[in-house]
Amino acid sequence: MAFSLSLVIVMRAFIAVDVYSEEIAKLQSDILSTAGWNRREVKPVDPRNFHFTIIFLGEISEQDVEKIKEGLRGLRFEACAITYTGVGGFPKLSHARVIWVGVDSQGAQRLTNLANDVITKMSDLGFRPDKPFSPHLTLFRARSSNSYLNAAEISSKYQGTRTFGSDIINKVHLKKSVLTPSGPTYSDIYTIEPKK
Repeated sequence: MAFSLSLVIVMRAFIAVDVYSEEIAKLQSDILSTAGWNRREVKPVDPRNFHFTIIFLGEISEQDVEKIKEGLRGLRFEACAITYTGVGGFPKLSHARVIWVGVDSQGAQRLTNLANDVITKMSDLGFRPDKPFSPHLTLFRARSSNSYLNAAEISSKYQGTRTFGSDIINKVHLKKSVLTPSGPTYSDIYTIEPKK
C-alpha cells in the first residue's frame, strides 16, 4: 500500500498598517535616554517595524492565505491622517510590559473603523482577534517575561496637548512574521490600497 504525504506550509501571520515617522524614532530615542533604561531590561522596536496590528492571525496555511487575500480584496477604505500624542504602558504604567505612543481622537476613530471592517471580514473566515483593537504604536517591550518597566514618569512627561508628528494610513498588509534571536522580521504577503 502506498501512502501519500502532503506537506502543509504554515506561517505566523497578522494584518497591520505600517507607519514610519522620524519624529517617532526620535521620541523613542528621547524616552530611552530620559527613562535611564538599559538595553538589558528594555527592547526598542526597530523603527522599520513600526506598525499598528489590526488582528493577529496566528499560524496559518497557504490555503488560509488565499482565503484571507480574497477577504481583503473586498475591503473599502480611504487614506486617513493620524497624529501621534500621549505615551502609555500596558498592562499598567507602573508595571508595563509594553510602552506605546497613542494617536489623536479623530485618527484613533478612523483606525478603529478600519480595524473593525478588517476584523469583520476575518471573523467571516473563522479568525477571531486575541484581544480588542487598540490604536497604539509599540515603542518598547520589556526584555524578559518576568520583568516590567515603570512608565509613570515618562507618561506624565509626554501627556497634555503635545504631539509627535503625523502619518498617513494608506495601505493594509497581510504580514508574515518570522521569529529570530535578534527579534522578529516581517514581510508583506499581500497589500490592499485605499478604494471607496
